Amino acid sequence: MEGQLFRTQLSVRHVQGKLWKLTEPLVWEGRHELLVVRSDFDTDFASMPKAVQWLMDSAGANSEAAVLHDAVYQESKRGDRRVDPADADGIFRRALRETGSTALTRGLMWGGVRAKSIKSGRYGNKGPSPAVKLAQVVGIAMLALVVVIPPTAVAAVGLIFYLLVNWLVAVAWKSYENRRFPNDELPNWPYPKSKPQAIRTPYKPQDLVVLQLDSPPAQALLAAIDPATKRVTEEAVSLAAGS
Repeated sequence: MEGQLFRTQLSVRHVQGKLWKLTEPLVWEGRHELLVVRSDFDTDFASMPKAVQWLMDSAGANSEAAVLHDAVYQESKRGDRRVDPADADGIFRRALRETGSTALTRGLMWGGVRAKSIKSGRYGNKGPSPAVKLAQVVGIAMLALVVVIPPTAVAAVGLIFYLLVNWLVAVAWKSYENRRFPNDELPNWPYPKSKPQAIRTPYKPQDLVVLQLDSPPAQALLAAIDPATKRVTEEAVSLAAGS
């Protein structure tokens, strides 16, 4: 496919809970720019309600697109941002197409992130007028009411049933665990509220490298990617970014 290409493979390690950290740079080639999410960037992939995760993967095949959007979304929140909010969400939709998402799935996921941006007042300066952008989100929301709400309601009933059974089994099993692991401090209860949450590293501008695609640094970085492993070193990214 020409344009909108992930040039490197996604490599992450689990930190805690829903938090993951990149262990190698993730490079995406757009129409006019090369975007690089640097290693050590924290991500929680695509955030979505549990009841709809069976319809749209929060990770899986959408992982690369979710990490890329996580970075460009954070960048679009900055005052001197290099990425327009509308472009950040548009990049997500195009990246989802590359990773194999269907038109409906990527449309709904794009609508979700667009609604979040607009709710924060970040319509973006690029693209159609704010009124048109709002109408687009309203249209996606109406579509979601038809195709997402009914199966989500069924899934919610199933989740409630599973939660109840999960608690019953946990209570029955707890006495055995107390005898088997007398010094164990892990609660192992369904959805324990006391479980510590991983602290996400604050976003830094250097977490995302933005290069003009036809620039010498971008071309040098593309040439530095190993075609066999689809990997690139942090040293090559630093050299291209001038840092």
